[in-house]
Amino acid sequence: MKITIRTFLLVFFLTCYGCATTTFLPTDESATYAPTESLKVYWEKPQEPYTIIGKVAAEGDDIDEETLFKELKQKAKSVGAHAIIMGDTSKQRSVIGTPMYGGGTLIVPTSSNRIDAIAIRFAD
Repeated sequence: MKITIRTFLLVFFLTCYGCATTTFLPTDESATYAPTESLKVYWEKPQEPYTIIGKVAAEGDDIDEETLFKELKQKAKSVGAHAIIMGDTSKQRSVIGTPMYGGGTLIVPTSSNRIDAIAIRFAD
């Protein structure tokens, strides 16, 4: 079966489209917490005493901010956060150009979104 560059690129971009990556950078790698069922979202530091357990981030190509926000909250709950304090959001737009067999260039516009937050736990 003969696969052209165009077919390969189409499959490649469709495979990558919509892939969100979430990360957690703990402040103390030896500390672990049970996952939480609910999560509060703060845009400023809360008044209640809390402990920072790490930084959570979600990023992805061609994924809307709402979907990334859901992924970010899910990651925070999975690492045991009671709440998150929202941080930076960023969006980058670019194009990818790939030379085509037989001449020409395939140009594909892309955008990448990222959301960062601080994961916290409240005093028991």
